[in-house]
Formats: sequence, structure tokens, C-alpha cells
Amino acid sequence: MEESLNRKARDLLATPSHEGAEILVKQLSLPQETNEFQTAEDLFNFCANNFPNCLTLMFLKLYRHSSNDFIRFHSLYLLSETLAVFRNCNIKLSRVALHEIKPLVIECLTMQETKESDMKFLGRVVSLITYNVVICDNGGWHELSDCILWLAENEPVKAFHVFIDLPSVYQSFIDKFMKVIVEKAEKVLLNPVKSEVEDWSLALETVVKLGIQISYKDMRYVKMVENLLSILAKSVKELVEKGNEQFLVQGLEHLERFLSEDKYLCNYNKEQCHFVMAFMFRIKSFGTQSKEIIKKINWLVQTPGNRAGKHSSLKINPLVQTPGNQDHGEEFDRAWLDHLKTLSSLEVLKIFASTDLEDETREMAIRQLNVLLSDHTSKRVEIDFSVMRQLQPLLISCLRQEGITDSMFKVLGEVVSHVAFEIFKHQDVTWYALRNYITSSKIEFQRAVYIFQCLTMPLENEEFLIPVIEILLPEISRRLNPPTELMVDNSSWVLAFTGAFCAAIHLIEVSSHAEFVKEIAHKMVKSVRKLVERGMEVGLVRRAFRDVESIVKKQLRWYDTSEYKFVKGLLWRLYAIKGMKWESMIVLWRINVIVERRVDEMVKELPENEFDWLNLTDEEVE
Repeated sequence: MEESLNRKARDLLATPSHEGAEILVKQLSLPQETNEFQTAEDLFNFCANNFPNCLTLMFLKLYRHSSNDFIRFHSLYLLSETLAVFRNCNIKLSRVALHEIKPLVIECLTMQETKESDMKFLGRVVSLITYNVVICDNGGWHELSDCILWLAENEPVKAFHVFIDLPSVYQSFIDKFMKVIVEKAEKVLLNPVKSEVEDWSLALETVVKLGIQISYKDMRYVKMVENLLSILAKSVKELVEKGNEQFLVQGLEHLERFLSEDKYLCNYNKEQCHFVMAFMFRIKSFGTQSKEIIKKINWLVQTPGNRAGKHSSLKINPLVQTPGNQDHGEEFDRAWLDHLKTLSSLEVLKIFASTDLEDETREMAIRQLNVLLSDHTSKRVEIDFSVMRQLQPLLISCLRQEGITDSMFKVLGEVVSHVAFEIFKHQDVTWYALRNYITSSKIEFQRAVYIFQCLTMPLENEEFLIPVIEILLPEISRRLNPPTELMVDNSSWVLAFTGAFCAAIHLIEVSSHAEFVKEIAHKMVKSVRKLVERGMEVGLVRRAFRDVESIVKKQLRWYDTSEYKFVKGLLWRLYAIKGMKWESMIVLWRINVIVERRVDEMVKELPENEFDWLNLTDEEVE
């Protein structure tokens, strides 16, 4: 066993190609119970125990050179966790390895591909490698000081992340960038309205960390320490005076979490603790809501003691959120979501399309894409039409993938809806691939009809609509037959009902299919009546009504007279069903209220008779 692992490890670490490393990282992102994960874990732990220098270099090179965004991010996470294990197990990187590692770290910090969302883990990696440089007395790391100065001038948030994670370093290291980083942090601290609480907290931690680092050096820094305390106090005072004390409380809570880690990493001495206490003393009278968190921070820096090692063995912390690694899983999820927010819509979809990632990771990606496209639809952000065209083929590929969970598919349908909305706005463009997907005999009915009902925009192109209707409607009609008993999963009838509603609303002005509308609408009412008589409202009827309510809300923006008449006529006939419980009636009432409030008064026209609500002419009735 060990001989086999030794051979695999040497092949992995000695090969210039990153292919093997990428496979390892992908396997380490799989659920723990899979054979692939367990095999990868054995190899990883063997490398960590026997080749720590090579493993560190491998992860850094993978982050530096891989074109796969998830691989880069995940390798960074694994490296930060691994280096923490090395530190707590007193495993030191060699001087020879550090000679190669240090310039590679600088490249990672300054390369264009490095995003601010990477910095949580990259900053930790820099800290742990700096720790190795310090204990090896490897001639210092002047290049890192120069790098922090460059980052402070050009990308200050990255500089903040790197600096706050550093262990105790020599003063000349800090002197080079101290003035610039204070100026950048002060700018954020004194403009809290323009800053998110996370950014403000990061600047706060930077100034506090700087004060801690220089507060015990020598008398030359007394004036600087006083300046830092003044900046901090002024920022806090302005927040309170502007009524933003809750913002302050959140920022101080971030600071408390930071200090609880940094105190033990840097082993604060008395003077350093006094700096924090001096800051708390200056702000304690500014507000009332912040008094409790100020007390906690004071108590934290006054309490002696050492934290138990966070990592006690060289077992990696898998990303699956088992009880033993829940904190690590949550930390990764938060950082991964922050990272997804920095990516383009196409990049996020490519991550979701990757079938060799864990479901939770993919689901976070598709949910973030849905948020991004929702913001575009609501005009909060703008995504170019050319990007929508790029998303189309990849979305169809995702729709056809096997093994997508129902929860992921539901969000995927919403994403398809946003893209289709943009595509169908252009009259010269028809999404034939989507039509072909919905009408394909290989696609499960429930998924096909779900995607159809997600298309809540007007489907005016009959080349798209009619083939879809002609395929779906017979099956919708068949599944509208009321079940005789409640099943564990009643979604088939519910989807048939909502699919029937969508089909009718889209066909209401298509004269060639008037009979289809009449037939399906009457069958909807008849089916509901039967279910009410059988006492099966809760699991079926009410759920279907709520889904129709959601659909109507999304469709309302394009309703005209025919659609208004149809909905009103359908509601009247459903209202008239005897024996329906009031909980179901209230959903119908809500739909009616929504329609009355949001449909333009100019198009409102109540149906005059049995056939008018179905938009049938006298000739069609005959």
C-alpha cells in the first residue's frame, strides 16, 4: 500500500503537467463516501506527511496556472488548510523550497486573475508561508513588503487582506508600506456610507493590526499610534452621529472574531493588548448599542491563555459538511459564494455545467447565476445580449444533463426563463434548441412542462409555441385526470394543471387552436371539482392554485383583454365549485386581487358569457 502511494505521489508531484493535480483537487471536492474521494484523501495525506514542500509548490503552481476557476479556488482553500496543519504539527518548509515558493506567492498576489474573493484564503497562505520564512530566518522577505506597497497603491483591499493575516514581522518590513496602507484604510473608514460593512471591517482590522504591530516597537512610533487611535475614534464617532450604530456593532463583531484569532497567532504582549484597550476606551461613550461588544473585546484582550490547535492531525478537512468539519464547510461556502459574485454569468454557468463537482458547489453556482440574471431582468445590472446568446447552448446542455437534482433543476428553469425573456424580445430570434428540448421524446414530461411554465413571457412566435403545445397538451390532458388517492409525490397533477393554464393563456389568441383552449380549460375546472369532492385539496388543488398565483404574477406585465377575460372567467368557475375549503378560496381571491391591481384598466373587460372568457366567436362555438 505504502509503496503504491509513494509511486503515485512521486508521479503526481514530479510531473510538470497540472493534469494530475487537477484530478486530485476535483476528487477531493467529492462527497466523502465516494471511492474517488477516499482514494484521493489517502494520496493527499501521504503527500502531506512525506512531501510537504512539493505539495505546497504543487498547489501554488495549480492556482497560478490552471484555467479552471473552481480548481484554482479549491486548490487555494486546500493549501491554506494544509499549511495550517503544518504549522500546528510543527512541520516546517525547507529553506530550499522557500526560495522557490516566495516568488511564486508574489506572482499569485499580483497576477490579474487573482480576485478579491480569493484573498481570504490567499492571505492566509501568505501568512503561513511568512511564518515559515520568519522561523527559518531565511533572510527576510523584502519582496513581500514591496508587493504589499504595490497592492496598497493599486488594489488596497487585497493589501488589507494580506497584511491583517501576517504574523509578527520586523519593523522595516512594515515601514515601507505603512503610510500608504493607513491612508487607504482611513479613506474607507471615514466613508462608511459608501462601504459595505465587510469592507469597513477590513479597513478597521487593518488599522488595529497596524497599531498592534508597532505599539511596542520604540518611541519613534508614539505619534503614529496616536494617529491610528484618532482615525479609529473619528470613524466610530461619525457612524454613531449619523445613526449607523448597528453598522458599527457589526464591524466590531468582525473585529472581535479577527482579534480572537490574531491574538494567539501573534501572541500579543501587554503593550499590544493596551493598544486595543485604548481604542475601546476612546469609543465606549459614543453609543449605547455597541457597549456590549466593546466589553467583549476588552475581555478578550485581557484574558490570558492559549488556544488549542485548530488542526490536530494531517487529515484534510473535506468540504462536505459533516459534523466534524461543519465550520470549515461553512467557511468555504461563504468564501465560494463571494468568489462566484466576482465571475461573469458565462463563467458561473460553466461551473454549474461541470459534472465532476459536488452538487452543493454546483447548486451555489446556479443560484448565483439566477440572482445575476434576475438583477438584469429588473434592470439593476446590464448584461449584453451577446452574453445571452453565449449562454443559450450551454443551458441546453445543462438541461439535458442526467443526475441534476430537482432543487437544482428548479433554479435552472428560472435561469432559462431569464435568458428566454431576452431572446424572445428580439422578434428575429427564435430559440429552436429550447423548443426541441421541450418537445423531445427523451425528456421526462414533468421536466419538460416545468420548463414550459417557466416561460412567463408572451410566446408570440408560433414556430416555437405550436410544436410545444401539440407535444405537451395531450399528456397534460391525460395527467389532468384527477388521481383517486394522494401519493407521496403529487407533482404530476400539479404540473399538469399549471401546464394547462400556461398553454391556455398562450393560445387564447391563436384562433387555429381555440378548441384546445376550450377543452383544456373545462377539464381544469372539472378536475378540480372532482378533487374537491374527494377531499383532496390540500396536497393537490391548493398547491396548484399557489403555483398558478406565482405564474400569474410573472405574466401580468403583458396581459391584454383576452388574457384578462380568461383569468377572470377561470376564477369565477373555480369559485363556483361547491365544497371548496376557504384556504383554497383565499388563494383564488389573491389571484383576483393581483389581476385587478396590476392589469391596465384600459384592457379590462369582463367576459359576457360562457364562451366569451375563452375568446370564442359564434362561428367557433357552432
